[in-house]
Amino acid sequence: MRAFCFLFFPIAALSWTCSKDLVTTDPEDRLAFSTDTLTFDTVFTTLGSATRYFTVRNPHERSIRISKLWLASGSQSPFRLNVDGQPAIELHDLEIPAGDSIYVFVAVTIDPTEENNPFVIYDSLLFETNGNIQRVTLQAWGQNAHFFYGQIVGTQDWYNDKPYVIIHSILVDTNAILTIHAGCRIFLHADSRFYVAGTLRVLGQKGDSVVFRGDRLESYFVDLPGNWQGIHFLKTSKDNFIEYAIIKEAIVGIRVDSLKVTAAPKLTLRNSIIRLTLSSGLLGVTADIYAENCLIHSCGEWNVQLEYGGNYEFQNCTFANASTVVTQHQKPVLRMSNYYYYRDETGDHYKLSDLQAVFGNCIIWGTLQNEVDRDAKAGASFSYSFRNCLLQLADTVNINQPSFVNILKNKNPLFVAPDYEKQNYRLQAQSPCINAGYDNGITSDLDGQSRIPPPDIGCYEYHE
Repeated sequence: MRAFCFLFFPIAALSWTCSKDLVTTDPEDRLAFSTDTLTFDTVFTTLGSATRYFTVRNPHERSIRISKLWLASGSQSPFRLNVDGQPAIELHDLEIPAGDSIYVFVAVTIDPTEENNPFVIYDSLLFETNGNIQRVTLQAWGQNAHFFYGQIVGTQDWYNDKPYVIIHSILVDTNAILTIHAGCRIFLHADSRFYVAGTLRVLGQKGDSVVFRGDRLESYFVDLPGNWQGIHFLKTSKDNFIEYAIIKEAIVGIRVDSLKVTAAPKLTLRNSIIRLTLSSGLLGVTADIYAENCLIHSCGEWNVQLEYGGNYEFQNCTFANASTVVTQHQKPVLRMSNYYYYRDETGDHYKLSDLQAVFGNCIIWGTLQNEVDRDAKAGASFSYSFRNCLLQLADTVNINQPSFVNILKNKNPLFVAPDYEKQNYRLQAQSPCINAGYDNGITSDLDGQSRIPPPDIGCYEYHE
């Protein structure tokens, strides 16, 4: 069933004739909107309609004229405009007085049982003022979903019955446990972050991962970094576990704050992929993280950023980066530091914290000369070890020291197809990583394939 949308403008709020105020023609004067995306949700629990609105404000000292307002898809749009009971595809010469605003009401009707509905129905409402084009996205979910608007959630389970849509962030409460089961799809809006003050347990399975991604599903936004904020484990969180998850299109994929408060690591991350982030893939700030069989690639800054100390262990992980059509590779794949820098009125300050980091059977590779940034300050320990790893390092880095054991230095790992289109980081038959690892007790790889001793380096085991 087709979706229909009606927009109603209070006639009293519009100046249909020439305003007594002067009308600005300055291209720098733009409209202000109360939202960039108008999203519908509750209408889809049953057949029916709902109305939402946003405001268009003139923040300037003169009246502003909207020379044209129209739907991007024109007559083919699933949405419809209605002004004073009259249907319209576009409107012209609407004035908003200085400091005033108008309300735009949007109504939509969708049958959630219609299997042929698109997953999300989109259009844009465009505004032309003083030669500028601005837009508000109209977003209606064509299928049923669970919606969260800036909510705090307690202990509960999420199952793969419907998608989960998060707008204005979500917080797992202190001492609460949120369990997300295999196959769940979680979509987050641009302003949204997945905060965890309690415990998050993501229980994906091989071939049925849990997916975290942005809620913009138009082709332009697919695999575009920065569509949402990321997952953030706060200081009070504990015993977090993520297995078989795909986290993509975030600003920072995962951030973990502070050391563990129980015997288990603050975050255990297994068999998961973080990709296409605007900034870091995995950020630890004095954190406690264990990761195995994980792939982190195509990040706008660091793939793995370990700041202000902490305790970390990575086994059979692949961290790889190169510039793509959506990211520029300018920062090293891995950064480690044992300090936090800040500046105030008294000058520069460095707060110190011990760092311990272990890397076994890992690939750390990229197109820069040096992909491992070791940034230490005196006054706190800075302990790290790389064992049976493939590392891209500057020629001046001496690997004949106890921190480096059985290192493949500056060898191409020979991934199958690490380009933006294919994103395949499995190993070719000639890869130097094959049979180059040590037995660390991990018996399968990211694909669920058996690891045959001696195991391969990286998250994938080569199989003919």
